[in-house]
Amino acid sequence: MPERFATVDAFLDAQTPERRAEVGRMRSLVHEAEPALVEVVKWNSPSWTLDGVDRLTVSAAGKGPVLLVLHFGTERAEQRGAAPAGFAGDPEGLLRWRSDIRATLETPTAAELPERRDALVAVIRAWLAER
Repeated sequence: MPERFATVDAFLDAQTPERRAEVGRMRSLVHEAEPALVEVVKWNSPSWTLDGVDRLTVSAAGKGPVLLVLHFGTERAEQRGAAPAGFAGDPEGLLRWRSDIRATLETPTAAELPERRDALVAVIRAWLAER
């Protein structure tokens, strides 16, 4: 069973330097998008709540890229494989939809970040505005 992390710092300390940098880039985008988010560890990863609702979670398991999961926590029923529920806040097609109410956003490389930062922050803000 994977290690259980009590804090975000404990999660970060357990990562490789490369993985820690990827997570750091995503955390930076999230904090820029909405400073009022509350960062916690949930599902054994850094997660953020807004007004008490789980909205974003880092997925850093495996060897692929670090992903930001955009979701509505566990309160809403979801249909895997269904089309997104009318979300118009992704004009550049950055999200990969996993269900009608859950999508992922891939962490940019350090080289990509300056060029993609505004679009990534805009998608996160648009998602957080969804209720």
